[in-house]
Amino acid sequence: MITGKYQIDILHEGTMRVDGGVVFAGMPRCEWEAITPPDDKNKISLGINQLLIRGSGINMLVDTGIGNKIRPRKRELMGIETSASLCERLKAYGLTPADITHVVFSHLHYDHCGGATEAIGDDIRPVFPAATFFIQKDEWSAARNPDEISRSSYCLHDFLPLYETGRIKFINGDCEIEEGIFLEVTGGHTAAHQLIRIEDTACRLIYPADICPTPFHLAPERREAFDLFPSATLQARKTLLRRAMRADTLFAFSHSCEKSFFRIKQDCNSYTAVAVNEP
Repeated sequence: MITGKYQIDILHEGTMRVDGGVVFAGMPRCEWEAITPPDDKNKISLGINQLLIRGSGINMLVDTGIGNKIRPRKRELMGIETSASLCERLKAYGLTPADITHVVFSHLHYDHCGGATEAIGDDIRPVFPAATFFIQKDEWSAARNPDEISRSSYCLHDFLPLYETGRIKFINGDCEIEEGIFLEVTGGHTAAHQLIRIEDTACRLIYPADICPTPFHLAPERREAFDLFPSATLQARKTLLRRAMRADTLFAFSHSCEKSFFRIKQDCNSYTAVAVNEP
């Protein structure tokens, strides 16, 4: 998709299986299973998506996915199915990891940053040799010292090796990292979770990451059990929906099973995500 000066594409890593009651915390099963039917283990499919932004001399990744460090048996238990590695997906656009100039993390949960490092023998090394890594400072602190609730979602070997590169840019709050590319702290899912907003001449694109992980989470009251600060998630979602009513605004969801951009439509107090092609 061309938004103006930028070409933006969705990199679809694959899917994983997660308990439906966790994905739709506090929502009766009879409601969420009508949206996305579970398997015999009560699990539903979630997509694993990242953004590739190209233009104005930059090749930017927004999140890096799960990667390949999880062992086969654990991948099977987690229901992780991937069709191509990140390197293979970049190759489809004529790029290698060495061509990536920016890597932005919405947050540091394993399914959003695991692909930034890889196992080579007994070593774990960064994948992108020339990239600058953009991380909220408070997110880094929380990920390095997780509490008992969030510990299972953070894996130190996913991101600690990046510190040794000297190319981490720690951010304190909202900022514009390149012309028209904004990072905004939302909190909610994690203490310093951030969304990515691209303001360009043809349209505005928002990647809300896990404050609105799928098209089925548009209702303000829907949340995940993974949200560490649910009230902040819901407040950020309300702000997001107000923005969504602008006609030129498109969304890309981090955990949509459909590799597509979406436009949000409102009918009374109900919101629906409609897949679109080129704007």
